[in-house]
Amino acid sequence: MNIIKLITIFNWVVIGVLAYLVAAETLFPAKGGDAAGRGMGQFIYVVAIVALILMGILNFLPYNWAKYTAFGVVVVPFLFTIIEPMYQKMKRRASFMIEDAKPIFEDKERDQIARAVHEGQPDKLKKLLETPVARLNDNKGELLGYAVGEATSSAFRPSEKIECVRILLENGARLDSADTLEDPIHLSAAFAGNAKLLRLLLEHGAKANARQYYTTNYIIFEAIAGYQEPEASVRALLDFGADVTVTSLFDDEKGKVTPLYRAAQTGRWSVCVALLEKGADPDFVAKDGTSFRTYLEEANSGGFYPDGYSTKEDFERVKALVK
Repeated sequence: MNIIKLITIFNWVVIGVLAYLVAAETLFPAKGGDAAGRGMGQFIYVVAIVALILMGILNFLPYNWAKYTAFGVVVVPFLFTIIEPMYQKMKRRASFMIEDAKPIFEDKERDQIARAVHEGQPDKLKKLLETPVARLNDNKGELLGYAVGEATSSAFRPSEKIECVRILLENGARLDSADTLEDPIHLSAAFAGNAKLLRLLLEHGAKANARQYYTTNYIIFEAIAGYQEPEASVRALLDFGADVTVTSLFDDEKGKVTPLYRAAQTGRWSVCVALLEKGADPDFVAKDGTSFRTYLEEANSGGFYPDGYSTKEDFERVKALVK
């Protein structure tokens, strides 16, 4: 059987399927659904009718080109639905490759170091740092800042990137967390709740009572709201001397509140345990008259609902600590 016969048979099969679908929808129209769904269904119905008429005309014409055209009417859109996503995926990969190929830093020496961090290759970084790097701390330690940013929330080789930060610190990279016009370098680790990275930075001199530059809120409040390991991050700050009595502003009506108040307000009961164990005051009262105990009583009377960060056991420990 030659190709033209196979294509003709294929075309008639498609025509038969389209005829059945059009007839079924004409005789027994689908009901229900929202306006958007009904509109889409009507559009498909019209397209099927047009395709059926076009396929029929082309298949009845006594020319081979007509058979090929009818075949293309079916195959090309089908191939497009397969090839187009593949093309977009390849396009994104090419874009990422081009982006990755761009220098991270203009000077070759620091760019090689940054590239090793980006790729999560601590062994390669060690070799690069065997020779002292003259511009290691240029521009307020932007190289270390880049490494911390990579290690903070990267899903690619996160442990290796934290190790890269350690290697940089042990080879002369300096923290620049005070008296700058920028947020402290470890703020991002606290915000993410990356306890391992945060503890590493604290071990190398980051300040446990550092503050954001613009809001002036203390870093412990960022750790409380962290999305990775909030309790472990808060404990890291407390281990290095974070003050549980500091206050920061989040709501004008309530005024400045303490870390314990904020943790209870956001339902971070495991964090409350850590703060209470360090002597946080459960009787602090906000400007609107609410306190830590207000949220504790609300949660107790309304039932405890785990949020993925605190357990029922954490909540019971909080209650035991403030009896």
